[in-house]
Amino acid sequence: MKKALFTFIFLCLHSIVFSQVNIEEIKKNVTVNPQKYYYEYLEIFKTAPETLSQEQLNYIYYGNNYVDYGYDRLTFNQKSGKISKFAHNRISKKFAEKILLDALPLYEQNPLNKELLLCLSDLYKAKSEQEKSDFHYNQYQLLIKTIEKSGNGKLDNSAILVTSFQDLMLSVERFSIVFVPGLDFKEKVLPDGSWLYIFKNGIDLFFVRLVHHKDAFK
Repeated sequence: MKKALFTFIFLCLHSIVFSQVNIEEIKKNVTVNPQKYYYEYLEIFKTAPETLSQEQLNYIYYGNNYVDYGYDRLTFNQKSGKISKFAHNRISKKFAEKILLDALPLYEQNPLNKELLLCLSDLYKAKSEQEKSDFHYNQYQLLIKTIEKSGNGKLDNSAILVTSFQDLMLSVERFSIVFVPGLDFKEKVLPDGSWLYIFKNGIDLFFVRLVHHKDAFK
């Protein structure tokens, strides 16, 4: 009896921790009122990210799918790639200052870009500005935890939920036990237009659902 009760409690807690994000509700609210459900939270993310609730972080990460990019993606990726090339290396304080001049305008365009957040953390660390370095690393960690808490990846109805191919692979590498080079997978399009990826390693499976940005293929 005690064992059965313990199992029941464990399953309840497990379902609470790995509750699926309500994408349709986020899409509806952000589309109708982006200022309230996205941009206000985004401003807090840029100033005091630790004060945001998990629900608000969900609105930032997944709600980003339903607002305009606001910048040219190709140009952004080219510029951010140049920053990544140097930011994670051991560089001088003077060179870090120079790279920051290019990195900070990109941060204003897209403060949710996780690679850019890591770059900023390393650049400020190179300048011995540990508080700013920790701030951007904390932003990065909050986004990673948001992805991790979206599901457990064990079944299709509890799949990890991501918004980019980069985050799809990040999820497999960081949150699963199936990752090996050359991992087998299959994919299928769901009725809502999102993609379900099923990764397999022996008998172990890992499920990730990818919800594309509204303008991803434009």
